Amino acid sequence: MERHRLCLKSAILAGVLAAVNAPAALALEAEDVGARLKGLMTKQQLELTYDGASMDGADVILEGVAVKSTAGETAVPIGDVTLRNVTEEADGALRADAVDVDDVTFEESGRTFRFSGFTMTGLILPENAGSKAIDGVMHYDQAGLARLEIEGKDGFAASFEDIRTEVAVADDDTMTFDGAMGSFLLDLRSVKDGARAIQTLKDMGYERITGSGSATGSWRPSDGRTTLSRYEVTADNAGTLSLMADFDGYTPEFIQAMEEMTKGGNAGGGENNTAQGMAMLGMMQQLTFHGLTLRFTDDSLTGRALDYAAKQQGGKPEDIIAQAKAVIPMQLTPYLGAELTQNLTQAVGTFLENPETLEISAKPENPVPFAMLMGAAMGAPELLIKQIGLMVTANE
Repeated sequence: MERHRLCLKSAILAGVLAAVNAPAALALEAEDVGARLKGLMTKQQLELTYDGASMDGADVILEGVAVKSTAGETAVPIGDVTLRNVTEEADGALRADAVDVDDVTFEESGRTFRFSGFTMTGLILPENAGSKAIDGVMHYDQAGLARLEIEGKDGFAASFEDIRTEVAVADDDTMTFDGAMGSFLLDLRSVKDGARAIQTLKDMGYERITGSGSATGSWRPSDGRTTLSRYEVTADNAGTLSLMADFDGYTPEFIQAMEEMTKGGNAGGGENNTAQGMAMLGMMQQLTFHGLTLRFTDDSLTGRALDYAAKQQGGKPEDIIAQAKAVIPMQLTPYLGAELTQNLTQAVGTFLENPETLEISAKPENPVPFAMLMGAAMGAPELLIKQIGLMVTANE
């Protein structure tokens, strides 16, 4: 009986000691999580600070969080950030099921910014840059923002709603993303002393510009293969601008080298900036170009632009089209060569006469190193055009 009592007392004592020591252990774990998040944000050129870190069960609470660009001066006050159900993965990475952030309002350079409805799930905080290429890259399953509002002292106002991004990581570490912006609004009506471009937009009937956007793509860290399979921005009653791009060599090592080079370049000027520029040109040799397509689908923007230009010149839209057909060959033949200039003139003429779609595409038969592209652009633009298979088409 006495033996059982001793065992019971030992168990109770151990429980008491664990309870007494628990706060220190949990605080240390919270600080570890905060320090890791801070370090990973630095890799993305962001400086994160916080007043304190604590644990509430498996949740990590960072108090008084603020974020600013490493090159900026103004920090954005975020407030308290809660990482829900933080666990450690087999590879040492930390995973938070969700991240909670309160709505944020701050002012900078006379503008007021309001962020509301932030969400994030599946946040991964890797331990360090290890043997796998994906190591050291912070990522998440899903992130979203219900609304972002911007108000300027000059009367400019903008809002962006239903912003979301989803990220998936494959077995070979390829990261794919799918993002969208449900809607945006640029309100230019109150802008009194804006740039000439803003006044031109207003004169063309675009005092309130609304629209939406979306993007999908992928990134493979092992060889830096980066594909932007769709990037679209649609402005209502104007048109849709689409971009597709494909290149490789954008590896984590390349990104880190470029960041270090930028930091070094900011430390001085003159000869240092010249050396930095040369070093960046050398870095660009690691990138290889696979293809690019830029496409515009008209929804009345072209007609409005022609009417505006004709009114400014006291003529008709047909006069502007004729001028474009005459000017393009004279201005561009020495740079683009006769073949592409003729192709461009015909495509632009077709598009202006019947605005539907205008597409510029570059699809080389074989991948072309960026260094070769830059060299050809400076020395032989016509050769560059043939290397990348540059073409311009209209209404196709």
